[in-house]
Amino acid sequence: VDSLPVDKPDLMVELENKRIKPILSGKNEFWEAFSCLDYDQWYTTKVSYDASYRWPCEPYIVMATALIPPYDERFVHYGNDKAQHLLNLFYRQFRFVVLEDHFLVHLPHKLAEWADQRLRNEHIGEVLTLTEQFKFESGTEAGVNWHTGVRFSPGTYRVREGKMIVWNGKEWVDKASGSPSDPL
Repeated sequence: VDSLPVDKPDLMVELENKRIKPILSGKNEFWEAFSCLDYDQWYTTKVSYDASYRWPCEPYIVMATALIPPYDERFVHYGNDKAQHLLNLFYRQFRFVVLEDHFLVHLPHKLAEWADQRLRNEHIGEVLTLTEQFKFESGTEAGVNWHTGVRFSPGTYRVREGKMIVWNGKEWVDKASGSPSDPL
């Protein structure tokens, strides 16, 4: 590409001429990370539309910084750091909207040292275990069944340290006192 596209028509010309491609859409690339965006719909749409979130989708997002929950800092090795962050937003019922005329161009670059395949292989078990732990914790905190993505019904409870902690539809509360309580 001699120059970067500045608008959607420019981008479409570059796509049609195969000088650019959707991110991670090549052979042996992790397409699942962006497949929830439905590029075929974006190419022709004239309006914004909702993306259908599914794990492990991790598109680039724009949102008010005051609303963004922090990344889980336990994810120090390569893998699932961005995916867990987007899953947390999904659990908290944020909508993922694809804007009709907005895009970014991701330029190929050398992998960072911490993303080296040898290191990735060395830590994959740790990353996968942490991912499952995170899914349970963040889903439970947000009142969502982490297996299905379905919100808990009010009255769903957990027992923690002998106390019944109840989901009231908005937060977890100690059944005896009615005060907010940590379900984990």
